[in-house]
Amino acid sequence: MYRSIARTSVPSIRLLRPNAIRPPPSLLRPYGTVNSVPKQKRVPFKSISASIALASSFYLYSSTNSIAEAEAGSPAPLSAFTTSSPASTKSDLSDENSRLSVHAKSTSDLLLALFVYKLCTLPWLVDAAPHLISLAETLHMEAPVYWIIKQTFFSHFCGGETPEECVSTMDKLALSGINCILDLSVEADLHIGTQDETSTQEQSAYSREEHKADVILEMTKKSIKTAASGSMTNAMVATKVTALSPPQLLLRLNQAVTQLEQKFVEYQINGTLDAQGLRQVIQILPTASDPEQEQARNKVVSTLESEQGTLDILEFRKLFNLNGPGRSVWWNTKSTNEKEVLLTKEELVAYDRVMGRLEEICSMARDSNVGVMVDAEQSYFQDIIDHLAINLQRKFNRRNENDEKAPTVFNTYQMYTKSSRGRLELDVESSRRENFTFAAKLVRGAYMISERKRAEEMGYSSPIHDTLEDTHASYNGGVSFLLSKINDHQQATKEAISVKSSPIVFMVASHNRDSAMLTIDEMERNNVAARSGVVLFGQLYGMQDHISYTLANNGYSIYKYLPYGMIDEVIPYLLRRAQENSSVLGGVSVERRLMWDEVIDRLTGKGSTPATTADVSITGVAKSA
Repeated sequence: MYRSIARTSVPSIRLLRPNAIRPPPSLLRPYGTVNSVPKQKRVPFKSISASIALASSFYLYSSTNSIAEAEAGSPAPLSAFTTSSPASTKSDLSDENSRLSVHAKSTSDLLLALFVYKLCTLPWLVDAAPHLISLAETLHMEAPVYWIIKQTFFSHFCGGETPEECVSTMDKLALSGINCILDLSVEADLHIGTQDETSTQEQSAYSREEHKADVILEMTKKSIKTAASGSMTNAMVATKVTALSPPQLLLRLNQAVTQLEQKFVEYQINGTLDAQGLRQVIQILPTASDPEQEQARNKVVSTLESEQGTLDILEFRKLFNLNGPGRSVWWNTKSTNEKEVLLTKEELVAYDRVMGRLEEICSMARDSNVGVMVDAEQSYFQDIIDHLAINLQRKFNRRNENDEKAPTVFNTYQMYTKSSRGRLELDVESSRRENFTFAAKLVRGAYMISERKRAEEMGYSSPIHDTLEDTHASYNGGVSFLLSKINDHQQATKEAISVKSSPIVFMVASHNRDSAMLTIDEMERNNVAARSGVVLFGQLYGMQDHISYTLANNGYSIYKYLPYGMIDEVIPYLLRRAQENSSVLGGVSVERRLMWDEVIDRLTGKGSTPATTADVSITGVAKSA
């Protein structure tokens, strides 16, 4: 059967064995609606006026010898060679009096953090901020407002306006064994003139969006160069698919992919699709444009029927992969009418340009030993984002005995969605079958409020878990599942795993201390060493430093998401940090207390000096100068 189908350039059909994978229950759900187009105790804290007064007094007094001496760095024990255990790491994480993270900061950084954290605990200010900024822009008074934002929120949460400006922050974090993920956080209109908007896509319906995507591509390549030049190995860059594609095109692509899978759900029997079901599915695809295409389709169906074979969900996806050899059989069309076909001829060409940009990024990153973190986005984009990410992993995460590189492409899973666990399991199985490294970032999610609101307005079931407890269970369950799969590989091969040999590498991206401690427990139970680099931890720059510095000090692989961009372009990101994470920012009372005590001790000459540690890569080996 392989030979007969290969001649028609169609992916081979592997006949389903009795124990073949079945789609998880979360997959067998309606798709159409979701993808339609649009206890910590509070610590008393000083008032803002007190914070400002202290900050002012420090800057006036900073030239004195006592302050200069307090900020003079003294070497600390090398974290790369510190003896630690899971138990001691958990003890350090639970220690609410540990000043490890504040010791690594300058006094001015601590004062800035205290001031920003205090502002973020004022609901009226957080709620009014978007309106105040909008009013200032309307009145053409944005310059002083942007200056204030740059000196406060921007300085605390961002690395700079360009990737080059992030280098000093990257180097500073590297001294504590913390790596970086450079994140071009552009969520507003770019500074693009109209004079350059002529290109090969000039006649495209997406001309302006395509031009923006090309600009983002070049900016991302600069980010990769900067990440590669840092003092630590295995740095990463983040990328948003919506920044590299016209949003309307992504919506169309997402609808096409999900409608096709809807048909699988509709006609599957016990999780598999036979020849009769396949005939029903292909009715929604474009009519064959020539006899050769029709003959190729019939050959696939008849072969499946004669062998009495069936397709599971992964085989189904591979057969109809937009980026696979079956593209010419199932998707090619001459139609330009969106109402006639799932995807028009122009949309297929535009899809190729999106994939081309992503592949250019990933190719450069792989050559530079830099990882690419594909961010998760809204549910009405997510299916096509997953489709693109898996195709990229097939190409750039290919496992090869002669290739000593770590995986390049990481996909992101928002575990607050009801379908996340099913997606996770299917993608892990796909990587096993096709021999590429499954690389992932697990987050709880960033669009809970907007997703629930949209679901209510459009009358479909929310894709988000109903309770916080369900989200926690989903997140922690995903961590446990991946670690159990890594342990299964170790048991089967009788070899210790590393970031370059493991079939699974993933990041626990969370500000939740309990999740970090659970991961540490699960790593120990599954015999996964902290310094293997197989399990990474991540937090946003400027948040939950106690977790970050403690894990780094105990030899775990830790990353900070380091956003950058022009002030007006990153304002939406900064507003989200203040709004959507207000509960997190308001819950750092212990960190604020430690910062306050440290500043007071330094000003009075009682404090310890800011600490530095070795320059250590995530493999635990000190990097030579």
